[in-house]
Amino acid sequence: MITRKAFLRSVVGAAALVGLGAGTASARPRLRGGVCYDTGVLHAAGEPSSRVRWNRRQLEREIGMIADDLRCPSITAFGSDIGRLTETTATALRRGMEVYVQPRLYDHPQGEVLEHMAESARQAERVRTQDNVKFVTGCEHFLFTPGILPGDTFLERIENAGSIPATEWPNVVRRFREFMVKAVEVARGNFGGRITYGAAAGADAKWNDWSLFDILGLDYYPYFETDAEYTADLDQYRSRWNKPIMVLEFGCCTYTGAARAGGMGWDVMDWEQEPPVVKPGIVRDEREQAGHIARMLRVFEQEGLAGAHLYSVVSPDSPHHRTDRDLDWDMASYSLYKTVRDRWDDDNSPYRLEPKQSCHAFRRHNCQSHQLSVARWVGNDAVTR
Repeated sequence: MITRKAFLRSVVGAAALVGLGAGTASARPRLRGGVCYDTGVLHAAGEPSSRVRWNRRQLEREIGMIADDLRCPSITAFGSDIGRLTETTATALRRGMEVYVQPRLYDHPQGEVLEHMAESARQAERVRTQDNVKFVTGCEHFLFTPGILPGDTFLERIENAGSIPATEWPNVVRRFREFMVKAVEVARGNFGGRITYGAAAGADAKWNDWSLFDILGLDYYPYFETDAEYTADLDQYRSRWNKPIMVLEFGCCTYTGAARAGGMGWDVMDWEQEPPVVKPGIVRDEREQAGHIARMLRVFEQEGLAGAHLYSVVSPDSPHHRTDRDLDWDMASYSLYKTVRDRWDDDNSPYRLEPKQSCHAFRRHNCQSHQLSVARWVGNDAVTR
């Protein structure tokens, strides 16, 4: 059995290896990144789920990888199939992780979205123990839920947003807030834990009445040249609402220029082709993705945020192609791992995961943060003894 003295020596040594002494570790909060886990999202009726292949063995393997290899303390489980959401939540809880449950149902009528949210909240409440499960009242409803912006699909609403007259925006904001009041009522009526919302930074994050929520949730994709600009941007939410800030999404795709493209980084596919192809001039760049993710984790840690979830860990609907650059859909994904299908053109094909440079950067941050957090805890415990 390892002695306490040997244990103390080992963890202090680990802190030294990453260049920080015990004093620094005790002075800085350590933020370990979490990830978003896509269980499959449905758009309008008749369109396939974003995740066709699904089985228990795969789920256990991928959640185990997130908990053990990536050292994630928490995940956001999102999707449309409530059974899958519940199964994923229970699996992650068994691994000791905290879970943010986020139902998503794109381009469906508001009544269906709210009914779906209610049932998801009921299922999340059944597996919640104290504060280990949080409920997220959807994602960027002003784009993904009809009736707020004009347009039948979220792609139409994205396009229409740029041509809305200034005089109409107060009505857009009013419709959004009315829907969010209903969403909060549904969540509170069916879930007893803390709730939040996945708001787009700079858009519905500014419109939302965060007094209705326990946690201020951001899908955070803005790009700034300096860390000071990130500080100023995040301060607008902190100073106004005085709520814990949780980044529910951040990251970038896997090509040169993706960090600046942010939340629209996926829009590098020519969907008029069959099959769709990557647009000309897009160059695969794992280094840019890795550098941006490492930088954002550092920024979020410095800002003392409640946590940050990378979008995303895997993207089974965006497979990597080894030999055809035009069919390397992984360039348009935000994932840490490349999805390599046995049959590239089959959505239900078995696949394996290969780490990108971003995966190594993410894991390195989490391992260092975990080691320093343990060192700080042991050091504080030693003082009390």
